[in-house]
Amino acid sequence: MGAGIITASGISGNLDAKNIALGVLKKQIEVSNLRELCSQVDVPELVATIPVQSIPEGAEDLGDWEWSPIKGSEFTNVDFSLKKDRIKLGVSDEAKFKSRAGDPLSLQIDAGAMRLANILDKKIVTAMETSPQTAATSAIWSTVTNNPLRDLAKACAGIRPYKADFVVMPANVYSAFIGNDYTAKFSEGNPDALSKAMGVIPGLGLKVFVNENVTAKSILVGCSGAPACALGNGPVEIRTIDSERGGRLYQMDVWRQAVAPVLKNASNLNMGVYQVTAVIA
Repeated sequence: MGAGIITASGISGNLDAKNIALGVLKKQIEVSNLRELCSQVDVPELVATIPVQSIPEGAEDLGDWEWSPIKGSEFTNVDFSLKKDRIKLGVSDEAKFKSRAGDPLSLQIDAGAMRLANILDKKIVTAMETSPQTAATSAIWSTVTNNPLRDLAKACAGIRPYKADFVVMPANVYSAFIGNDYTAKFSEGNPDALSKAMGVIPGLGLKVFVNENVTAKSILVGCSGAPACALGNGPVEIRTIDSERGGRLYQMDVWRQAVAPVLKNASNLNMGVYQVTAVIA
């Protein structure tokens, strides 16, 4: 199973169980807001050390035959030790036979996918909030005449040489953001082009995501390509149980782990994530 690609070969279980697992996992990708912000790697044996290369430095305005030293391009090892997340699906014989609206298990698949997606997004936020670069707001956004772009630009500058491409904020911060005189216009956009984002901040090029797991009154600005976070995808195990009570149960275990920081600055902080705190009252 390639990084971020789901196939039946990466799932352990009988054919019926694999089809159900594929449905849940594919739906989970559709509803997860933050998965696309991570670099993904396969960790089939649950533990692994993955090397990640930093951006090399460049030399400017060199003369003829002028020597330039090798700087950057260091490798940082990312250690993974995956833990499992679990959901259980079940359908009674009566529900299966009486259903006139299709397979009742499909509703369980949608609900299970939503739960796995919520768990994954929480893991990603928790990882990104581990040792980010941080600063307090210059002026609270809930005062509509204060300009949030100042905080966002400062966060983008803090991530250089990486280019920030996303900002994640809780719903009450987003409410202040779209109600602010300077940023209200950025809440409009083309949903099909935005994917999971709520909007895009032009100039800075930041996709706006909303997630309630972000620390209250704060935002996370990051570069998905730094990476801001690494997501290790492990195996999937499905168990099918025919219940003597009259029905079939499916237990699905998914091993995965979100890890950050990956690349650290001299202060041992995440080079790919910048957190701005106290942005609303």
